[in-house]
Amino acid sequence: MDLKTEIQSKYAEFQLLSQQVSQLEEQLGNVEEQIVDLGLLKNSISELKNVKKDTEILVHLGHNLFTKAKIGESKDFIVGVGAGTLVKKNTEDTVELLVNQIKEMESLRDLMKGKVSGAYNTLQSIHEELEAMIHEDNSR
Repeated sequence: MDLKTEIQSKYAEFQLLSQQVSQLEEQLGNVEEQIVDLGLLKNSISELKNVKKDTEILVHLGHNLFTKAKIGESKDFIVGVGAGTLVKKNTEDTVELLVNQIKEMESLRDLMKGKVSGAYNTLQSIHEELEAMIHEDNSR
């Protein structure tokens, strides 16, 4: 394989890996958002212990849509556990579930950070190889 073809091949590899890194970084941002959202939810549930029965609140329905509601018993929650299944959980179990979800997301985030870091190291190596190949080609 001649040098120009090698350069083109190496450059294509560099571009592909760059795209993969961008996608990983976007996914990493989504995971970090989910960690923040789960933390806020956990804090909100914990604070509900201090809200008196029949206190009027706004309930978020999605897409900036809210409705007024009154707090009944705030000791129990209906939690989706997957496959359309809902179960009743008390405050402590609900908070524990959220804490476990946060831990799982943090582990995923750490794994993804490691992959991004490794990919950056590979990109740096490919970049250096490309520079050397281009320099060699220009020296001819």
